[in-house]
Amino acid sequence: MHDASGVTIDPHTADGVKVAREHLEDGVPMLVLETAKPQKFADTISEALGAQVEVDAETQALLDAPQRVVELDDDEQALRAFISERVLR
Repeated sequence: MHDASGVTIDPHTADGVKVAREHLEDGVPMLVLETAKPQKFADTISEALGAQVEVDAETQALLDAPQRVVELDDDEQALRAFISERVLR
């Protein structure tokens, strides 16, 4: 993608582009939405492109922020309840 257009995309979006290209149909537009900032994967992208990727201050602040993880069972109702309990009303 970078070589063809000069646009740098993150690895997850690159997976989406790969799959989208496999399902192109003549006359049918194909959209791939970016799923993350490329700077989030600066090391991986720098290695792939052979050039350093600069991480802006806003992205660095997000990367440095505390992360919270909640494990849930693979259950739709549990997920719905989790979200419902945390929605501001």
